[in-house]
Amino acid sequence: MHTLQRTHALVIGGGIAGLLAARVLIKHFQHVTLVERDHYPQEPIFRPGVPQGRQVHTLLLRGQLALETLFPGLGKKLLAHGAIAHDYGNESLYYYGGRCPHIPSTLLQGWTSSRLLLEWQIRQELLGYHSLCFKEGHEVVGLVASAEKKQVTGVCIRERTHTPPEKREISQITADLVVDASGSSSLAPRWLEELGYEAPKETVVDTLVGYATRFYTPPAQRNDWKLIAIQGTQQSQRGGVLMAIEGNRRMVVLAGTKKDYPSTREEEFLTFARSLPDPTLYETIKEATPISPIYGYRRTANRIRHFEQLQRYPEQFLVLGDAACCFNPIYGQGMTVAALEALMLDVCLGEARRQQGFAHRFQRKVAHAIATPWQLATAAALPGTKESLTGRVSRWYLEHLISLLPTDQAIWLTFLEVIHMLRSPLSLMHPRIVAKVLTSQKRVSSPESVT
Repeated sequence: MHTLQRTHALVIGGGIAGLLAARVLIKHFQHVTLVERDHYPQEPIFRPGVPQGRQVHTLLLRGQLALETLFPGLGKKLLAHGAIAHDYGNESLYYYGGRCPHIPSTLLQGWTSSRLLLEWQIRQELLGYHSLCFKEGHEVVGLVASAEKKQVTGVCIRERTHTPPEKREISQITADLVVDASGSSSLAPRWLEELGYEAPKETVVDTLVGYATRFYTPPAQRNDWKLIAIQGTQQSQRGGVLMAIEGNRRMVVLAGTKKDYPSTREEEFLTFARSLPDPTLYETIKEATPISPIYGYRRTANRIRHFEQLQRYPEQFLVLGDAACCFNPIYGQGMTVAALEALMLDVCLGEARRQQGFAHRFQRKVAHAIATPWQLATAAALPGTKESLTGRVSRWYLEHLISLLPTDQAIWLTFLEVIHMLRSPLSLMHPRIVAKVLTSQKRVSSPESVT
């Protein structure tokens, strides 16, 4: 029986998933190398390697708790850099076919910030660990394996320069464990095929959502909502979110489905905002000062790669974050799932004693961890998209449950806790809630209800 070697671990990708994986690996390995295509900025500003970085990102409350476990005091440091303390129950306006009720004495306390600030602060935390080496400006172009191809033993890398790729020198880095956290553009399936393994099957559920985001400065002496979230209706699938972030700024994202995408042209952007089923977001930004261009984004399909289903899988190669599963941003699950996967990696490494089968066991745990957020994300699939019978039933139930949110405070609180991954979606199947959903539909469909 081969024991796990703990000398050197390597992480592919320096986004949030990669940074969190590195934090865990520091606890279990003598040295950790993180390979990142970009050069990190010295300030919390946009970098090309995270094209979605300018879009609104919400770290759910479960994710905020997970980050506090990995980096105690992180929330206070973010607040010191301008993040906004936020009561998600009372300082937010939510619209789901109607305005949802306030939640008195809520325990849904957290903060909001841009993704740029969050990633920057996490990296500042990691700079204090001398066993971690950031190899910036390099890309991984393949895996290195043992002679019999049963175990990944490192990676091939090359520097990113203006020289044509074929002329750049390729070098190797050996590692006892390689973690791919390179995001949705991960080449892990191709790398596995190059080693003689099958590529994992993929499941894609595309809700055809498109986004456009802009930053604003609010008018002086305005006390607006810290968060506005307007969900589209059956009549109009248009929605939008406004979120207060550091620097006295407001991030505004507009979203549309069925290719009814918001424009990146100023007048059309405001016209789209005015068409939302609740006027609050438009009324908030029509007098605000735009301080950025309008950034579009349309890569929003839910996609899961089933590494756990492979019959053969190499030792010492793990895949997590968006490289394993990326979600439609509708519920803001991506960063939170990455944080939970990091905690799971910590537990698995702490319990692991043998090398054989460790990587495949971990991929099965990843699949289990993402099953619940995947179910929630795909339950919002558009009618007409390809989905299973279970998916259609889940979507039917979710649609009718959502119709009760504006009028039932208890269901709304449960729903909000589920959205923040503080409770299981099974909470929405409590007999009292099921009874209310079925009763409401019976009332709607009865002859007496028709006038």
